[in-house]
Amino acid sequence: MCCTLIGMQSVATQLPMDTRRQAKFLYWMGWRVTEIAQAIGENEKTVHSWKSRDEWDRADNVERIGGALEARLVVLIMKPEKSGGDFKEIDLLHRQLERQARIQRYQGGGNEADLNPAVANRNAAPKKKPKRNDFTEEQIEQLTTAFVDGCFDYQRDWYRAGNERTRIILKSRQIGATFYFAREALIDALTTGRNQIFLSASKAQAHLFRGYMQQFVRETIDETLSGGDSIVFPNGAELFFLGTNARTAQGYHGNFYFDEFFWTYGFNELNKVASGMAMHKKWRKTYFSTPSSMAHEAYTFWTGERRNKGKPAAQRIQIDVSHDALAGGRRCQDRAWRQIVNILDAQRRGCDLFDIDELREEYSPDAFANLLMCDFVDDGASIFPLAMLQPCMVDSWVEWGQDYKPFAARPYGDRAVWIGYDPAETGDTAGLVVLAPPQQPGG
Repeated sequence: MCCTLIGMQSVATQLPMDTRRQAKFLYWMGWRVTEIAQAIGENEKTVHSWKSRDEWDRADNVERIGGALEARLVVLIMKPEKSGGDFKEIDLLHRQLERQARIQRYQGGGNEADLNPAVANRNAAPKKKPKRNDFTEEQIEQLTTAFVDGCFDYQRDWYRAGNERTRIILKSRQIGATFYFAREALIDALTTGRNQIFLSASKAQAHLFRGYMQQFVRETIDETLSGGDSIVFPNGAELFFLGTNARTAQGYHGNFYFDEFFWTYGFNELNKVASGMAMHKKWRKTYFSTPSSMAHEAYTFWTGERRNKGKPAAQRIQIDVSHDALAGGRRCQDRAWRQIVNILDAQRRGCDLFDIDELREEYSPDAFANLLMCDFVDDGASIFPLAMLQPCMVDSWVEWGQDYKPFAARPYGDRAVWIGYDPAETGDTAGLVVLAPPQQPGG
């Protein structure tokens, strides 16, 4: 008992504070009231009274430890002469007090911002919206590499001719032309900052370019390419997706891509507007399409005959537009680079996506020649030639925009439609037509 009392007195003498506080800390250290009274020289009943009034037992661990840290820190700070060990202990105690303060804040539902002004002010200012379509140099390099590596041999012809001011390509269906030129235009916009304009036989067809680009970006660098009728990049380049309405095609400038130009109505007027968008020498023009009819307005553009209009005989040119002459692609006398890529060319140069024999079974000889072998149709003897039918065509995304929603579950809503069906006979195929009747008498 004597040794214990001596130890208690030693601890008590190390706590230079009023006896009431000494008693509280000794009690929190696990001492009994009797031992505390002996150590500090107070009456046991007095210590019991302090314990009851100051509610020593109600204090939680945080309060007990915090009080001890504070008391020890005050003792060290008040020492007139401090050793190196004292300074180290002061630093340690400060850090422990900070930790205790965090614990107290968190217990009340607080967070780090209660103690750290930098954290508290982190969200004070309005956040800047992240730039849309902002890709790093490494990501652009990834896209460029993936683009070049993914080309078939005939698409590499188009890539090598990329600096030609005018490219005119007659091609088979489904050989990846729209797919390729969507990627080419995207890379050019990212690397040069030039605008890119996409025209097609319909606005829906023009938006295929956008879909191919978004898929390419998502699959290659796991990013999102954002935009609707136009896509804007931080370097100033903008992509425009248009139909074939000459009114909506005016006012733009940049490289332009004219998809399925042999199937547009009013080609001469539209091409006048389109070529004006690329009048500056830094822009380039790309036309590509499957062939339609020799009576189409674009036919003389393809053959070069249009250039001869109004020129004397000595200045007229004759361009060989046969497959043999253009299969490899070449710059012609009118400075336009032309190429013909039929389905056999595509297969021979790496495109292994087709079963040619199966396609010959599925298509009639005339359809196979027109759609896949790049032969024009001579519809001079047809009851309904293409020139007669084209004025009846409309761009549904533009003309029917108020009523027709192509991607909705019910594109025409709950309104009535008329359905006509022509069953197959011996040589032709069956046909199904859905008409939207007038909503009021007289249309």
